[in-house]
Amino acid sequence: MTLVIKKVDEKKLREFKAEAIRRGLTFSKAFEKAIDLWLKERTAIEAIDINNKLYEEVKDELVKKYHGKYVVIAEGKLLGIYNSLKEVSKVLKENPRIRHAIVAKIGVDAPPRGELEWWGGSIGSKNA
Repeated sequence: MTLVIKKVDEKKLREFKAEAIRRGLTFSKAFEKAIDLWLKERTAIEAIDINNKLYEEVKDELVKKYHGKYVVIAEGKLLGIYNSLKEVSKVLKENPRIRHAIVAKIGVDAPPRGELEWWGGSIGSKNA
């Protein structure tokens, strides 16, 4: 298939071609790899959104039943409730296909309350 792309930044295109050569790829193969990477990124973002949505839906109920334990949410599912990070680690290692997971200590990983103060300017200062 022949593809014509207009208005591409010439500097970026030169860098892309040079990198393809350094990696021993033809321009078309490098372009296909770039497309694959871009499409996988979209899938990863969707997984993050799905996991976050599920966590928001179930977190209040989890606090009532499992306060102090660890929850693992991945692939849009509640994978389980665990007593320790060691158990969490084991479950995640047994599922290498998981790219994004939420791990939270129920009732402990709550957002801070009240007004927050940013100390960024004073932390780096020698007088602080």
